[in-house]
Amino acid sequence: MLIISPIAVARGDGGWHTLDLWARDINAQAALVPVTLVCPIQSTIEGNIGTLAPSITVLSSDAQTLAAAVARARCIQLPGNAGWRGARLARQVLALARRHGTPVFLGISSNRARTALLNSRHQGLARRARALVHYVDIRFTQRWLARRCTGVFIVGEGLRSLVHGVNTNLHVGIASWISEKDIRTDRPAPGSAALRVCMAGRLESMKGFHIGLDALALLRPQLTPQITLIGAGPEKAALKAQVERLALEHFTLLEPVAYPGPFFTLLDTQDLVLLTNLNDEQPRLVFDALCRGALPVCPDAAAYVALGLDQRLLYRQGDPQALAQCVRGLEDPEVRAELRALSAPLLQRHTLDAMHADRLAWMQASATPSPS
Repeated sequence: MLIISPIAVARGDGGWHTLDLWARDINAQAALVPVTLVCPIQSTIEGNIGTLAPSITVLSSDAQTLAAAVARARCIQLPGNAGWRGARLARQVLALARRHGTPVFLGISSNRARTALLNSRHQGLARRARALVHYVDIRFTQRWLARRCTGVFIVGEGLRSLVHGVNTNLHVGIASWISEKDIRTDRPAPGSAALRVCMAGRLESMKGFHIGLDALALLRPQLTPQITLIGAGPEKAALKAQVERLALEHFTLLEPVAYPGPFFTLLDTQDLVLLTNLNDEQPRLVFDALCRGALPVCPDAAAYVALGLDQRLLYRQGDPQALAQCVRGLEDPEVRAELRALSAPLLQRHTLDAMHADRLAWMQASATPSPS
C-alpha cells in the first residue's frame, strides 16, 4: 500500500516520528498490509508525537522516488481534504498511476471546506470572502480527484454528500482509534456528587465549544458540574472570556493531552464527554469516551445517528437548551451505568483494527476485476 500524506515525519531516536494520532492510524494499517509512506520529511515535529512501526518505509516526494514508488505499488491512497494547490502531489500520483493501471483511492476524513465557512462566522467581510474562496477550491478539488479515482472512502455518513454523483464506489467508515486492550468501561461508584463533564478538540468555532459552555450554564442552580476543556486554537481567548462572562464554576482548561495513554487516563475521570461539532464528520472521540466508560453526548446529525447510539445520548445540533436537557437526563449514575451497558456492543464492532480491515477488504474487492 502506497500512502500519500501531507503530515510530516522526522527521524529521531527509535525511528520515524510523527503526530501521535497519525502514528496510531498508519501503524494499524501497517499491521494488515505492507505500507510505504510518501510525505514531507522535517528535522523535528511539534506537538505530541508517536513512533512509526519499523516495517513502514518512508520516502520523499521527489520526482524520481515518487515515480519508482508508484510503479511498485499495488494500491494507492490519496488525501482528499486539500485545495487545488495542496493537491498537486495527489494529481501527480494519479497521472503516474494511470500509466500502470494501479487502483487509487481517495480518503476524505472531514468537511474542511465547510469548516472554513463555519470558522469565518462573525468575522470581517475579507475573512468571510477568503473562506468562501477556500470552500470552492476544496470542493472543486475533491470532486475532480474523486471522479478520477477507483473509489472514495469517507469517515461517517455526514460526508456522503461530498462525492454524491461523482463516484459511486464509496466506502463509509466509522472513525474509531481504540483497540480492544483500551476498553475499560467499569466504573467505581462516584466519590463525588458533582457531575464531571469534558470537551476536547481544536479550539475553533466549528467545534461549537461555545454551545457547550452555554448549555452548562443553563444547568444552574440545580446542577453545577465540574468542567474540563482540552485543546488549543484560535478561539482560546474567546472561550476563556465566555467562561468568565457566564461565571462558570469549577472550570479547567488544559493544553492538548498525548494520545492514547494520558488522554485515556483523563477520560477515566470524566462522566460525560460533550461533542458540540457543527460540521458533518464523525469524530473518533465518540469511541474514545465509550471505551473508558464516559458517555458521549452527541448532536443528532447523520454521522452520529448512523452509529446506533441510544437516543438519550443525542440532542438537537447547535441548540444549547437541547444539550442542557440531554445532560440533565444523564445526571443519575444508574442511568449512565445502563447506557454504558447498552453501548458495549458498539465497542466490540468498531475498533481501529476493524475500521482498517473493512476498508482494506473494500479496496481489495474494488481492485479485483469482475469476472466477465
